[in-house]
Amino acid sequence: MQLPLIERYSKSLFKAVESLSEGKPIGDSAGPLVAAMFMKNKAKEIENMCYSIENIDGKKVIVLKAKGPGARIGKIGRVAEFLIKRYKVEKVITIDASVKLESENTGEIAEGIGVAIGGIGVEKAIIEDLATKMKVDLDSYVVKMSNEEALMPMKEEVLKACLEVKDIIEKNIKESKAKKILLIGVGNTR
Repeated sequence: MQLPLIERYSKSLFKAVESLSEGKPIGDSAGPLVAAMFMKNKAKEIENMCYSIENIDGKKVIVLKAKGPGARIGKIGRVAEFLIKRYKVEKVITIDASVKLESENTGEIAEGIGVAIGGIGVEKAIIEDLATKMKVDLDSYVVKMSNEEALMPMKEEVLKACLEVKDIIEKNIKESKAKKILLIGVGNTR
């Protein structure tokens, strides 16, 4: 019964190795790709992460993503904690890839409140704990895709969704009352 599932995962892992070795973006790169679209100024490095400080609609926006190229996601929680404290951030916006349900289409976008970071939750807990203590607003956006699509070269539907998320975030920043915002692109940084 599990053989078709194992076969799909094997094919996606094979394509992922090929993509990563050739420097092509994979589906899980959606978050860092959106973050990179906002990075205009010179980036600073800290613990396998890079961030830049941007002025968007008169607001200070600290844009954070994993340092690339390479198959890594960095220490998001610790670095975000440092930046939130250092710049007295009032709002955190996260972007990540998310597993879609059977009936959902690749590239669908979901908006929510909280921190969009997959995995076991340690990095997410660090940010949410600090945000609760400092009364920081948390917004999140995810781009839906299958497990296989997250590892394979980025599909056109995912790229289009990334461009759409960028527009949504620009609107969010413009309408926000917060003057200092941390924007985090979560995921593999290819």
